[in-house]
Amino acid sequence: MDELARHLSLRARQLGLADLPPAEAPAETLAELARDTLHELIARGLLPDPDPQPGCWSAPRSGLH
Repeated sequence: MDELARHLSLRARQLGLADLPPAEAPAETLAELARDTLHELIARGLLPDPDPQPGCWSAPRSGLH
């Protein structure tokens, strides 16, 4: 299992989602897991950061460098 999968499965367990079918999981809890997943993907550079901070490594580099 890779690091991202391990992290997301741990987070799902912390949220109490491990023993629930997705259809029965509370919508807000699923939304929290989805937000955490998107944050991780952005932090790892797998998705573009919609709100990059100056100096953040995940922000695309300027073509002027």
